[in-house]
Amino acid sequence: MDVTRLREQIPVCQRMVYVNTGWSGPKPVPVTGAIKERLDYEMEQGPTSPEVYESGREIQTRLREAVAQLLNASAEEICLTENTTEGLNIVINGLPWHEGDEIITCNLEHSSVLVPSYYQQRRHGVVVKVLSFATDEPWDVILGKIEASFTERTRLVFLSHIEYSCGLRMPVKEIRRLTRDQDVLLLLDGAQTAGHIPIDVKDIDCDFYAIPGQKWLLGSEGAGALYIRKELIPQVEPMKVAGRAALPLNDPYHFEANTSSIEKFHLTSASAALRAGMLEATRFIQEIGVEEIEGRNLDLAASLKYALQEIPGIKVLSPLERRSSCGLVSFAIDGVDPRAAVSHLWDRARIVCRSVGYPSGIRVSLHFFNTEEEVNRVVEAVRGLV
Repeated sequence: MDVTRLREQIPVCQRMVYVNTGWSGPKPVPVTGAIKERLDYEMEQGPTSPEVYESGREIQTRLREAVAQLLNASAEEICLTENTTEGLNIVINGLPWHEGDEIITCNLEHSSVLVPSYYQQRRHGVVVKVLSFATDEPWDVILGKIEASFTERTRLVFLSHIEYSCGLRMPVKEIRRLTRDQDVLLLLDGAQTAGHIPIDVKDIDCDFYAIPGQKWLLGSEGAGALYIRKELIPQVEPMKVAGRAALPLNDPYHFEANTSSIEKFHLTSASAALRAGMLEATRFIQEIGVEEIEGRNLDLAASLKYALQEIPGIKVLSPLERRSSCGLVSFAIDGVDPRAAVSHLWDRARIVCRSVGYPSGIRVSLHFFNTEEEVNRVVEAVRGLV
């Protein structure tokens, strides 16, 4: 991997230490170029002239195919969304629920997992079981806790593939074996995975998987995707419907519901420019190679974790074991408020990171374009805080 050449295509790298990709990744020049080119095309040729309209549909088709390749799915199993949260909501609000049904999740989850789960409790009387995991919980303990929580009413396990709060990578294949044996569905939040680690939904054998375009893929805000296993598409009812949720009939005042196609979740207009950006971002990442990206991210994160451990007053919250790690590193500083620390790192060292609320800490996101020198700059800036 030619990191120097890649950094030249990501302008923010020349201005600051950007270690906040887990929130939103910096845009490479080709991604922003694709968005601008599409907007200019629509401005000059009109958004609904025949050639422009058809090219917009072609972008949608190519993006679905690109996401399908990224996830090892078929394009017929991919729905384009605005973000991860929309994809998760499509599934959890579209499944049929009955009072007493159970959802299993955990305490490390993002609000986009916890809040939609609790809304099923509010609406349908669903029981939400929030398992307690340490930020570096061993895989065998995670699996034991999940297995022990199953009852005959358990319907869904709803977890992040990588926990946003600490970078704990879940043993999703092993979790799937448990859910399959219990006839329980598995919905995975992939907000921190696409463009970060390889994803193979067929190998995982999950039922649903949602991703964003703007984080580790380095695409734009407002574009994401959802995978639904083909045979499960009829079981998920669209909560928002437009023309593609109905099959055409001769009588315009009657219709037949479109139940078997993932097209039923598509609404009307969407930004072809943003989708062009996500398409270019997917190409950009795949040309580098996701497996190579994963290895580099793990190496950078390991360097940061081990350096932070040497500083008195620092507690590394993220796992140290490589198989349960990723490019996300969370840590706490004794006596220092994480939000104040994040502000200090920006004001004093031009380092962009973020704080997390639970467990309370500072989170650094290391992606392939970050360097060993930037890791050292983070370490020295944190040492200065201590």
